[in-house]
Amino acid sequence: CRKRLITMRKSLLPQVSRKATEKVELKFIDTASKFGHGRFQTSEEKAKFYGGAAQKKARKAAEAKTETAEA
Repeated sequence: CRKRLITMRKSLLPQVSRKATEKVELKFIDTASKFGHGRFQTSEEKAKFYGGAAQKKARKAAEAKTETAEA
């Protein structure tokens, strides 16, 4: 597994908006996502974000898998 480099730079202009000045405690940035471009780390996280649609799709896929296993 190759490590990915991330370049973080300081802003050229001082940020003064309330959102920009909010204190953020970031422990780490995980770029090793297996889904797309680093948006979700696990299928559970994806299902939680999308709500019922992803769960319904996952359930349908599981049912199809069990049907093919039985045949």
